[in-house]
Amino acid sequence: MTYSRQRLKEVTALKREAVRRIQNDIGEMGASLSRKYTQEFNREFQNFESVNDPAEILEQARQANLIWIGDYHALIQSQTYASEFLRELKAHKRDIAVAVEPVFARNQEILDCWMAGKISEQDFLERIHYREEWGCDWEGYKTIFAAARELDIPIYGADCHPRNDMRSISRRDLGVARRVARLLANDPQRTLVVVFGESHLANNHLPQRVRAILERKGIESRQLLVLQNIDALYWKLQETGFDQARAVRVREGCYCVFNATPIEKYESFRQYLHKCIEEDSCGDWTLLAQTLMETMINFLAMDKQAERLMSLPEFDSLWAGQFEIGNAAEEFARFIHQACRGELDKPIERAARDQFFVNVIEHGLGYFCSKVLDSSRDGIESLAGRVLSQIGRNEQLTRAIELLIDPGKRPGAQHFAALRSAIEARAGKQKTKRMLAQLLGYALGRRLYIAYMQSRISRKDIHAIFHDPLNTPLRPLECYRELHLL
Repeated sequence: MTYSRQRLKEVTALKREAVRRIQNDIGEMGASLSRKYTQEFNREFQNFESVNDPAEILEQARQANLIWIGDYHALIQSQTYASEFLRELKAHKRDIAVAVEPVFARNQEILDCWMAGKISEQDFLERIHYREEWGCDWEGYKTIFAAARELDIPIYGADCHPRNDMRSISRRDLGVARRVARLLANDPQRTLVVVFGESHLANNHLPQRVRAILERKGIESRQLLVLQNIDALYWKLQETGFDQARAVRVREGCYCVFNATPIEKYESFRQYLHKCIEEDSCGDWTLLAQTLMETMINFLAMDKQAERLMSLPEFDSLWAGQFEIGNAAEEFARFIHQACRGELDKPIERAARDQFFVNVIEHGLGYFCSKVLDSSRDGIESLAGRVLSQIGRNEQLTRAIELLIDPGKRPGAQHFAALRSAIEARAGKQKTKRMLAQLLGYALGRRLYIAYMQSRISRKDIHAIFHDPLNTPLRPLECYRELHLL
């Protein structure tokens, strides 16, 4: 699917601006990125050779005896990927082990006791001083240990002092390299997976140190490097229209996978700092919510409604738990849509049929906004499967829904008529109708996103959709039909 180069640049600039504002809030990020050690890593991974299927990485892993997985400590998706990688690799390769950064090598005996069930999880964390020495969210790293225990994979602590002194990073790397090389030397036939901070994985950092030690020992090293969510590569994919890519080949023996946006990546670090400073484990999403809300208001040219939208009473309390960028964007769009229709304070009473299609359009605008912020947003097909299974044997309605959610098809009048008849007959349970409204809305949002990215519609057109009052009988359905013609 080909997108307008100008639109790709516009949407990428929008996301870059959101990331820039998050980095400014972090404050310390600027100083961190200026350090020579991190700069060496960033300079090395500026380009990629090709977009690849993630399955190719697993195939390469089967040929390697040392696999590095780059970890972004504050991002739970990073550790989740590592645990899933272990599960996939174990299904194809029996003899593997894993080494992790959060546990010092000197604490191996404590780790072995916990893995064997001889001490409790809490006792393990206290005895290795996890919070004091590491401090990142345990739930993310716990998934790696859980996978190792379930699959009977030996797990080793790999880190050593000095952990928090960048001036001694070379000494620390040498200690880690010796530990990794020793683990390989003890069992040369076993594949070792090392999950370690990404900045340590520039070629002349840990990988080269380990390679040099193994060469001196006469041990063959077949290394594979798997990075995650590298900024420069992510932005290149976005700007060149490969925004759905899940993996790229950087060079021979080196790949990068994508499982989070830079917005999520840097917000995870801001949350980590917030917890360290405030000693608050619940997190505060206010700054991110404001950043994304203002970003979308500017993108949609909703300046007249901005002040009112940003002062909504429920705005600060919407995300008491985990912040999810797709759900947040949908909430923003719902607020904006209701404000533009003049229904924030007093919703209009509509017939059930009309309210159904208002809900569809609201979901559509929400999905559109979420795709603008995160082009990898999906979920339509899985939702479609659940909805269609609940509809049952209504073949006419099923056919209509299948055409309405297919971005490559243009449904006819009979398909909208079938949908309208089903809604007016109140067919199915209310839960099914809510799911159907969400499904049709998501599919509509995808159509709008594709049309926008192909320059078939403009921001002015999106602005007009938000401002349609939808306040006359049958107008919501008519608007829904019109949007399929864009």
